[in-house]
Amino acid sequence: MNRRNWISKATLGSTGVVILPHLGIAMPKTNLGDTYLRLASNENPYGCSEQVKKSFLTSASAINRYAFPSIPQLKIALAKRFQLTAENILLGAGSSGLLEAVAQFMLQRKGDVTTATPTFDILPSMLEKFGRKTHYIQLKPDHTLDLAAMLAKTQEHPGLVYIVNPNNPIGTVVAPQELRQFITEATKFSYVLIDEAYLEFCDNPESMIDMVINPKVMVIKTFSKVYGLAGLRIGYGFAHKEWANELEKFMIFAGLPISSPSYAVAMVALDDQNFVDFVVQKNTESKAIVVETLRKLEIDYIPSQTSFILFDISKYPTEFMMDMKNKGILIGTRDYLGKKWCRVSMGTVEEIKEFTNALTELWKA
Repeated sequence: MNRRNWISKATLGSTGVVILPHLGIAMPKTNLGDTYLRLASNENPYGCSEQVKKSFLTSASAINRYAFPSIPQLKIALAKRFQLTAENILLGAGSSGLLEAVAQFMLQRKGDVTTATPTFDILPSMLEKFGRKTHYIQLKPDHTLDLAAMLAKTQEHPGLVYIVNPNNPIGTVVAPQELRQFITEATKFSYVLIDEAYLEFCDNPESMIDMVINPKVMVIKTFSKVYGLAGLRIGYGFAHKEWANELEKFMIFAGLPISSPSYAVAMVALDDQNFVDFVVQKNTESKAIVVETLRKLEIDYIPSQTSFILFDISKYPTEFMMDMKNKGILIGTRDYLGKKWCRVSMGTVEEIKEFTNALTELWKA
């Protein structure tokens, strides 16, 4: 199935459903006043740490000030954490801000884009709007990235390779050594962008950041997931200083779109490893509860290294998403490999127990 068919088949045609652009995910419409369990958007259900909350309240007194002084401070902190220099750091309003800069960079050059399907494809979709060709490579039978096929394609059509690892919406991850070998080979032909938004949730969270010693490698991360700061829009990236300098040409006042309070809490969140460990542990507990329920109900699922799980609802007789919404739970659905799937985000342990109870009741009805 090609990408456009995959996206179009995610459209449910119901007045109670909205399709998120580019992502091929169908989600229920909601009124702002309604109360639902939000298990559709991969948000951190535990919010942010208490230290971060205190920092935000304190920093709110400076909302009349621009964030200029905070930009180099956060760059230095990130550089120190990841053993790089401030010249290697890029900041944006969420990782999407950095993806926009990469898109602008690629539009100034010849070359195609190679990526997987399905994946988080906002970047290639944006480039397609401006006539740039994207080559979508199907996943392997184990639902992991087909790096061999991606390497062959980018060798034939050089430009940019975009890899989301772990992959959203599937949840699988590429072994670090395999990915390192791929990067080494692929950069002989193309730039390589690695999106690690969910890496902290992996059993083996080995980043590719050290690979940015290569002038054609960039790694992007976010404070939106494990740090619980999605609403504050803080993304950060790592690249060789040559590429970083080029990208900042497409970012007016690079880093300034991030608010002053966001910078303040990012600095605090970066040092709060205890909270990160807590979130990861609770995410593991929630996934175990979901997996146990899926096994009991004999529902096929894809083992996940992220904060969500994709499971097969093809045998469900009615509209699973709407039935879940009627029970006060928001989830997303999508088509993949000719089947209908549900992608459920991991809520708190208590929320996930409510979800699995509803799933069991609906599945046995």
